Amino acid sequence: MHIYLLAGLYRRRVYSWMYVTPAVLPYAFHVVLIINIIMNISYLFLFDRELLLASLIMSASMAFTNCLLMFFSCYGVKVYGAWLNKHHSLDLWLLRILVQNGVAMYATFTSIVTLLKLTIVLQYTVKMNSSNSAIISLSFLLATILIWFAVENILLENHFRYILSVYPVVILVLAGIVSHDSIPGPNDVVSAALLGVTCLLLLVRISLVVWRHCRHPLYQPDMPVMSPMELVRTQNQVFF
Repeated sequence: MHIYLLAGLYRRRVYSWMYVTPAVLPYAFHVVLIINIIMNISYLFLFDRELLLASLIMSASMAFTNCLLMFFSCYGVKVYGAWLNKHHSLDLWLLRILVQNGVAMYATFTSIVTLLKLTIVLQYTVKMNSSNSAIISLSFLLATILIWFAVENILLENHFRYILSVYPVVILVLAGIVSHDSIPGPNDVVSAALLGVTCLLLLVRISLVVWRHCRHPLYQPDMPVMSPMELVRTQNQVFF
């Protein structure tokens, strides 16, 4: 994703530089990305100093900024997607694969890290039983996965259609939890059940994406497409 963003600085099209027009990824995307990276560095120092509550807050803030990055990227592709599909289809797919799925993968990882830090805070700061604290975090993870599945397939399907990188991250983490050699406990049973649910959701998600891509494409060949400059004026009228 970073290589693609840097390459956009040196690409020029008819209207202007590629990173300026069309502004698929607005300035706010890059500002939030810089803030996120600063938070990531701060989180490492906080956790290294064993400031557990502060590292939990910083990790949750990182997950929130990643959600903002997803919003900006999906909104930009929604606005300029038809024009990109007609004139720069390769860039459209690179945005989907590298930017949207890259940010989604990063957001999923930071969300899971936040739940892990929640477990640690509950165990060492609140003095809760380790098994109970882990169950709480796993319950939050299950609820988040189910809510995300409903959002991406029902509520905001047109925006999130080609985002598939969420489930492999969850599967990798859960597979690491259940693969240890010690005697399985209640948390391992819950993790194994959650792993099975996530794998099932991934298969359903892939099937839905393939079916919708073939039967209900987002862009029709004969649909009218406005130029980037017309789209910019339209957006200014909406927001200003």
